[in-house]
Amino acid sequence: GTLEKVLPSPLLLYLLTALVQAQPGQEEEAMNSLASTIRHTELDLKDLAIPGPSLQALTLLHRWVVRTFMVIRTPMRTERTSTVMVPGVRRDPAVMYRDQTHTLVSAVAPTSIKFLQAVLDSEASPTSVPSHSSFPATVAVLSTGSYSVPSWDTSTLMPCDPKLELALAAHDLGCCYFFCEDYDRAKSCFSKYFTYTSQLSVASKQQLDVEVEKARLAGYLICLDLPVPEDDVVEQTSLAGKIIVSANNQYDGINKVLEEDNLSRDQKEASTSGRELLELELREKITQGEITAARDFLPSILVQNMVRRTLRGLPLSSRVKRSLTNITEKVRGVLEDQVGKMLAVATDRESKLLKCLVVDLVVEGILGQKSKLVNLAGIAQAERAKLLSPPKFKMSAKQSFVMETFGLEKITKLNTSLQMMSTFSPGQVVTLANSMGVRGARKTSSRWMLETEQLNRPNLVPDLIFILLAKVNQLKKMKRWSEARLMLDKAQQELRGGLKNERFPPWLGGHMEGEHLLLEHLAAVDKDETVSAVPGQTQLSPDELLSRTASWLSVEPPPTPALVESSLLALLNAGDWEAVGRLSHPNMGYVVSSRPPHTSVILLARNLAFLMLNLRANNPQMIKKFGRDVWEMVAQLVSNGGTKRPKDGGAAAGLVSRERAAVTAFLCQLAHEPLKRLTTSLIASLFNVARDDPNTDILSPDSAVWPTGLATNQAIQERTVEDMLTQVITSAIAKSPKDPTLLRMLADIQFANSRYSSALSLYVETTAVKSDFFQLELGSSLTLGMATLEESVVGRLVTCARELGRLTQAVVLSQFSQEPNYAQAFKFLEDRSLDGSDSLYGCIWDMAVLEFAMSLHTKRGEVARRREALHCIWQLELNTNNDEEIIKEAANVRKAMFLRSLAMQFF
Repeated sequence: GTLEKVLPSPLLLYLLTALVQAQPGQEEEAMNSLASTIRHTELDLKDLAIPGPSLQALTLLHRWVVRTFMVIRTPMRTERTSTVMVPGVRRDPAVMYRDQTHTLVSAVAPTSIKFLQAVLDSEASPTSVPSHSSFPATVAVLSTGSYSVPSWDTSTLMPCDPKLELALAAHDLGCCYFFCEDYDRAKSCFSKYFTYTSQLSVASKQQLDVEVEKARLAGYLICLDLPVPEDDVVEQTSLAGKIIVSANNQYDGINKVLEEDNLSRDQKEASTSGRELLELELREKITQGEITAARDFLPSILVQNMVRRTLRGLPLSSRVKRSLTNITEKVRGVLEDQVGKMLAVATDRESKLLKCLVVDLVVEGILGQKSKLVNLAGIAQAERAKLLSPPKFKMSAKQSFVMETFGLEKITKLNTSLQMMSTFSPGQVVTLANSMGVRGARKTSSRWMLETEQLNRPNLVPDLIFILLAKVNQLKKMKRWSEARLMLDKAQQELRGGLKNERFPPWLGGHMEGEHLLLEHLAAVDKDETVSAVPGQTQLSPDELLSRTASWLSVEPPPTPALVESSLLALLNAGDWEAVGRLSHPNMGYVVSSRPPHTSVILLARNLAFLMLNLRANNPQMIKKFGRDVWEMVAQLVSNGGTKRPKDGGAAAGLVSRERAAVTAFLCQLAHEPLKRLTTSLIASLFNVARDDPNTDILSPDSAVWPTGLATNQAIQERTVEDMLTQVITSAIAKSPKDPTLLRMLADIQFANSRYSSALSLYVETTAVKSDFFQLELGSSLTLGMATLEESVVGRLVTCARELGRLTQAVVLSQFSQEPNYAQAFKFLEDRSLDGSDSLYGCIWDMAVLEFAMSLHTKRGEVARRREALHCIWQLELNTNNDEEIIKEAANVRKAMFLRSLAMQFF
């Protein structure tokens, strides 16, 4: 163990190898096997045990091999350094020797495990070991150039404890078995370890304690469910450790642990939180019957935690008061004892805190006025006549905004106002408004607003109707359509029967009917809740809803802008392009009376309907015309207005921003699949024009519809169109989460912004959706029955892996292309990768890549990696003389395996 800490592994390997080769009789045929590790398992261990130096040398060598094997196989963070051979620059010799040593250890490790297992099975151990006097001043030189001791002088050998050597071998072999996840053999080795250690002398046990780390051994035993010896149990110093030890012993002595923590004055947050969690855990276990405890056990824990909270300056909580209301005399004695102990050693600050605690306990009736803590804390007795009894409030179990009035009229009015703002019951709203006065009720909240400016004018709409419509508006924002429908019905009822003496505009009834239709549209879009959730309400069928929508757009006076937009949206989502084109004619009343930004939404809906109609009819000229109309309209919203200062003070820019927000919100609500794909393609093409970088273009299937070569496209703002695209495509994916086109477009956005990890994840998700999680055949060509993976997507996958430092993954991905870039792939293999490296060779099916990898590892002397590459080359299905179908099937299996591993890393 000491030499492992101070000597590098190549030097230590050299010393151990020299010790093995220095054994006498190396020229003899029987002893030639010591120079070959492969034949070590064929040796007669009983013969080597006498006199013992040869067996000791072999045991030391193989123990070091298994210990080093575990070290080099444990992942460690290393700096990325290029391994490209530069002419005139040599690699560091220390690095070369280290890599060669690790390669040798990986190759010899299986033999070392078998040798040590044979030592334990035969219980062969050296009877004596060499001392410094055992090595003569002059030694013989073998033909191989190594040195050899002619013979051992038994008078210079030192006796050793055979059980000590066996215990050390059993310990190291057990650790190695555990590392290799062979837990049954690990248990067997550790059992033999304790069998041998029980037979050791005192001197041997001292030497064993130096070699074996007790804490690590205890960890192995806990993981293997083996008992930990009492001598190896580490005494816990932290509160958490003491609580865990007590919990393992059925919480024996937990009160003493908490008391010691109180006296230690450890004010750490972790200490207090651990105690609170302990109390909750005990309460739950006792309730469920997992543990049995005395009646006073849990209150005693509560008392200890209460003292701790008091010392931290926290008040007596309501939960503690309720728990200590009916405590027994034994618990009350524990309480007085604990507080009394703390008062005896408390500082001035702690004394004041404990005094306040005693006062609270007396006031709550938990302690009597004659308790010894009253005198001990120095609390003077007060006259009962001068004491005021605390007010008793009636606590309601139901949550409410109502406060205790104390007989004050202002608090009563406040409670009424709070109820008015919080309630959504139509009957209660009318009752509260009448009790407050409808004029005063309308002034309850300044945030009660309606959607149109005309309705918000004072003295135009009756106050009660205004309140009910404002409640309807709030419920629409919360997407509670059923309650909004009931509230609107109540407003119509009040308008027809209860407000005969009040004056109101004649169009108000029609406005409420429009609100009903708007609720139907919103409920149809929102699939989580429908207006038929309340008994007695019926929801219109889709055909009835569309018929009513089409007729409502032609009524007079014109409907509200919100109803117009929802009606056009409903018709577009239903695919009724003719109805949208007919009902959005410029001569329609609502079109003539519309104002920005609603005018832009109506015009966009009309142009989109005509564009979809001509796409269905395959009319190229009209597709070009309406495609340009839609393009110019949206491009104007995402373009700058020049560099000159505006003369209108920015009013035009503000209007453009409002129009852009309205158009974006309208596009986000589209649910018709072809139309949704067309609009996302429109904004993606705008983004490509603004970015003007072919390497990061967003790929979309309908990009040919849009005129991307207009001169006015230079004014498009990249950041503005990117924000618009992100909102539209995110809402589209929320409606169609398994649409591969939308997922790929979102991945292209991440790739364009150099977010390579997110882009790689989305590209893999897109491929998973298209191939039914990689069950269908993958390829980069448009072949019948094949889930396509475009060449451009393959190139971007390789770029993402390269930028993330996953060069071996980039090599695997480059094979997906029809014409792989071998020069790039070979360069990736030469550089140091941050991924699985040779563990991914099983996913490579291109023989040229595998042969280059084997040649590269051969030149570098990396035996283990060369063996992995050679193993892949020997796979029969990858033979280049096989039929094309066999090679193709082998490639598909490896593609699916690799992509599933990528999917497991990202989602």
